[in-house]
Amino acid sequence: MPALVFALIAVIGAAVSIRRQRRRGDSALAVDTLMVWWLVVAVGVAGIVGSLFHLFDGKQIAEQIGYTRGDGGFQFENAMGDMAIGVAAILARWFRGYYWLAILIVLAIQYLGDAGGHIYFWIAEDNTEPDNVGVPLWFDFILPIVTAILYWLSWRRGGDARPPGSPLATSAGPV
Repeated sequence: MPALVFALIAVIGAAVSIRRQRRRGDSALAVDTLMVWWLVVAVGVAGIVGSLFHLFDGKQIAEQIGYTRGDGGFQFENAMGDMAIGVAAILARWFRGYYWLAILIVLAIQYLGDAGGHIYFWIAEDNTEPDNVGVPLWFDFILPIVTAILYWLSWRRGGDARPPGSPLATSAGPV
């Protein structure tokens, strides 16, 4: 559920920022503003908060996911992955271009891999715990997909996803 809250904060924050930018006559692309809010809040802050849950309440989190044997040793490793993605995503506030692409790639590998694990244990072990097949599973798909769409839109519109003078700067988008 926290992932949903952070996603809503990102969208609302971006909407307010875009409205202020337009009032000031700022020419920043709305998709870039949304991308920054999405990366910083929905991916970054949410990733750090999620890592803290895994670090400091690992046994309880494991049980909520459906791992009844305790933390199974995976909690620390998962926390470090979430923390790394979270910190990198927050830095997207200051770094643009291919940095966003790098975050997108790491996010997609980690979260789509997590989704695969949730689905595997759903099928193989009939693990239907809400934290295995509910909101966490769906956000494992939503976060990288929305990030990829925002990156692509920014690239297509000549926004911050496309570094100035990029050798790949074509109207067809990233290669």
